[in-house]
Amino acid sequence: MDSFLKRKNTDQADAEAKKPKREECPHKERCYRKNPHHFKEFEHPFLIQLIEKGDTPEIPDNMPQPKQLYLEQIEILKPILAAQKPKETEKKRVETVKNNMESVASSSSSCGKVSKKGKTTIFTSTSEEATCSPGSMLEKLKKNAPYNLFFTTIPKSQSTFKEVNSVSFTDLLCPSLGPLKCSLQINFMIDIDWLLKQYKARDLHQKPLTILYGDDWPDMIEFMNRFCPNIKHHFVKMKDPFGCHHSKVGIYVYEDESIRLVVSTANLYYEDWNNYNQGLWLSPRLPKLPQGSNAKDGESITGFKSDLIAYLETYKLSILKEWLDYVKNADFSQVRVALVYSAPGKYYPKKNGNHLHRVGDLLSKYCSLPAKTTPQSEGPLSWGILAQASSIGSMGKTPADWLRGSLLRSLASHKQSSPSSNSAATLNIVYPSVDNVAHGYFGLQSGGCLPYSKATNEKQRWLQDYMHQWKADEKHRTRAMPHIKSYCRISPNLNKLAYFLLTSANLSKSAWGNPIQKDGGSSIRSYEMGVMFLPNFFDEEYFKINNSTDNKNSHLFPFMYDLPLTPYKKDDYPWCN
Repeated sequence: MDSFLKRKNTDQADAEAKKPKREECPHKERCYRKNPHHFKEFEHPFLIQLIEKGDTPEIPDNMPQPKQLYLEQIEILKPILAAQKPKETEKKRVETVKNNMESVASSSSSCGKVSKKGKTTIFTSTSEEATCSPGSMLEKLKKNAPYNLFFTTIPKSQSTFKEVNSVSFTDLLCPSLGPLKCSLQINFMIDIDWLLKQYKARDLHQKPLTILYGDDWPDMIEFMNRFCPNIKHHFVKMKDPFGCHHSKVGIYVYEDESIRLVVSTANLYYEDWNNYNQGLWLSPRLPKLPQGSNAKDGESITGFKSDLIAYLETYKLSILKEWLDYVKNADFSQVRVALVYSAPGKYYPKKNGNHLHRVGDLLSKYCSLPAKTTPQSEGPLSWGILAQASSIGSMGKTPADWLRGSLLRSLASHKQSSPSSNSAATLNIVYPSVDNVAHGYFGLQSGGCLPYSKATNEKQRWLQDYMHQWKADEKHRTRAMPHIKSYCRISPNLNKLAYFLLTSANLSKSAWGNPIQKDGGSSIRSYEMGVMFLPNFFDEEYFKINNSTDNKNSHLFPFMYDLPLTPYKKDDYPWCN
């Protein structure tokens, strides 16, 4: 390895010295990005000209983007330009190359085998029983079974890299999971430049990729048509101006046509995967069904497969036909979570497509709570409901309008009680305060993932009585703001969960559904996707979390924020944009 690195270092150093000028950003003056990695990759001559004019450059009035955007881009670009000036000797530069090579070799060895030529040998088998080296994604998946619930790594908090269930996006492309054939990304915001870099890091950037996205960034289609011949894409335009294509789903197909599914809370751009706390569920390997099987074969005990097919069919897009075929031909029998999704339209109970109905139906059928047999026993109402989100919508003048009359009606359902519009269950909301954001890693800019309107908050100040601060000291995640959305029901002693829902759905009618009408129907505006963890499907009575007193010999369910909760102080105010 040393002789190889020495020879490789010399070659790479020579190549670095001869490296041509970076390509100019194809968006030019229309560039909308604020990702430092983008400015390191592409030249921006017009910004450099502005920087050369002095500390307070005057932005011309005829520029295609807002002036404030250019000023923010300039502040991002300045330290990058300064760092590019030659400050090291050639010896130090070669040493840096050597260190980088050793890092790459180490990273590759964790997800494959490094050959004598320094290349990664991809595993030829996608079996979960395949031998994998320590640190690979397959090993992480095995260690986190059966829940397969992961959180994102936070570079500003190096402790998160030591957590067995912390991952980066490139971990999802780890060769230990299988040789990738093609993939589908369904999301809201996609920085295609950043996304392709993640695939390129695994040498997968030329593999067929299909994307559905809901945020039409400037020149995104032009960029893909110009630079991405392997990408099929479709912008999901919402008919309702208050609706949002907010689902975050990945489907990965391997060479043997087995698949894996990822349901996440993260958009596909740098900040979401590095600056904010996110959650994701990764399915086990779903093998291809034997020839002659039909779409109803290989169903999960939760009905996950048929629900996923129904979700994909709501788009009515020809671009998804091959993906529907992959799903129909896959064996989902090992999946233990239930699929919860929202799609625009009006829905009634016992039908997926609306979070309010689907969650209420699942809990009414599968959620068990202790019966109150004596005055001292717990009883269902002693189990509180926790709702944690990154944004909040308009809920009305009183809690009864929607929060308790519709949302709590769903979240408080259980086997011993049918959905009730006047549930007395306790509800607590976890949402960052201004003080939480101010102490974040990026100061007030840490609140970029929390788009709660101040005007909306002023109309529902009553909501602050339910609010609790964002605090995750135990997981070293307090200073990274939460973009994750989770809902659960917890025991009085805070050590057991009756259920856990990970979803893209924030606390809003658009995501969960409008107030349930007299006919039982509820309309919804947005696309959302989540997975429901129910102990019944994991052969458990309840999920034990990190506060359990008997956790030494039990498999704990991953939980991100601290318990007990920290209520808002009198002078606290929720972070609003």
